[in-house]
Amino acid sequence: MPRILHTADWQLGLKLRRLQGDRGQHARTVRFATLGRIAALAHAEAVDVVVVAGDVFDDNQVSAWEVQRARDALARFAPIPVLLTAGNHDAAEPGGVLARLAEGAPDHVHVALDATPRSLGGVELHPCPLTRRHTVEDPTLDLPPRRAGDVAVRVCVAHGAAHGFGSDDTANRIDVDAVVAKGFDYVALGDWHAPKQLGPRAWYAGTPEPTRFKDAPGRCVLIVDLPEAGAVPTVTPHEVAGLRWEEPEPVTLHGPDDVARLDRWLGELPDRADTLVRLHLRGALPLEERARLDTLLATHAGTLLSLQIRSDTVATVIDPDAVDAPGFLGAALRDLLDRDDPVANEAARLLVRLVAQAEGA
Repeated sequence: MPRILHTADWQLGLKLRRLQGDRGQHARTVRFATLGRIAALAHAEAVDVVVVAGDVFDDNQVSAWEVQRARDALARFAPIPVLLTAGNHDAAEPGGVLARLAEGAPDHVHVALDATPRSLGGVELHPCPLTRRHTVEDPTLDLPPRRAGDVAVRVCVAHGAAHGFGSDDTANRIDVDAVVAKGFDYVALGDWHAPKQLGPRAWYAGTPEPTRFKDAPGRCVLIVDLPEAGAVPTVTPHEVAGLRWEEPEPVTLHGPDDVARLDRWLGELPDRADTLVRLHLRGALPLEERARLDTLLATHAGTLLSLQIRSDTVATVIDPDAVDAPGFLGAALRDLLDRDDPVANEAARLLVRLVAQAEGA
């Protein structure tokens, strides 16, 4: 009974422009550590072959050093055969990154730059690599139907948008039903960054290491058991990610207890140096509590891998009579507070801060 490990969308070399300096480099390094966990899982689960359904790399211009890091990581899978298929990010173009990887790759690593079938680990694998980033043609269109009397376990490995996703003019469209109708036992898909089942014989593996908050349900690879030709596969997700992506429901703040609760939640997050958080804030706070909120957010931002404030509609309640802002500044403050406008409210808060800083100078 063949057993495969299905994964995709490693995006090695991802720029992660939101993370600067050491944080960005750390997040890129975590991706290679995640490959180590995938290799360990492949050995522990005694899989017969590993298939990577496209986007091994984030683009075709990654450095020679990143390519070597990938070779080193792939060496950990030995002797399990690994099939790499080109996706839209690392399309099999002349001089592409997968062609460079293949030069000097370990013997158990097989790079599919064309649709030549391969028999690996007791499975007949049919890769459908993309030869350019975007195409209107179905990359699985030329797959051969099962021949009469053929009892091989057949797996299609492809990267693209399955029918039913997006609009009809989406690039790299794949007709999964047509592939299954040709006698394929399993369709191993890449491109969609969260695990998703498309019928009993087709899955997106998702990305083992998310690239953004909407991908956070990913974080896994799939172990697929294929008892025999014609049998329905059994698919089991296994979480392998190293980074944590946290985006709670919108946080409503109306007083010190709410601010303390948010502070406590952020402070109790595990693995803080590997955690990215995105917050949606709303409500209204007195000026002093708003200042405390800003301080604690700055403190947590310093110790988390990333802290983003996606939306902030927390109004600041300011008593103009309690602020010693004479003359023009006082008049401007009162004018801003008279307006029912979040921008004016934020301007009033900043004005009060400037006045306080000037008094303390």
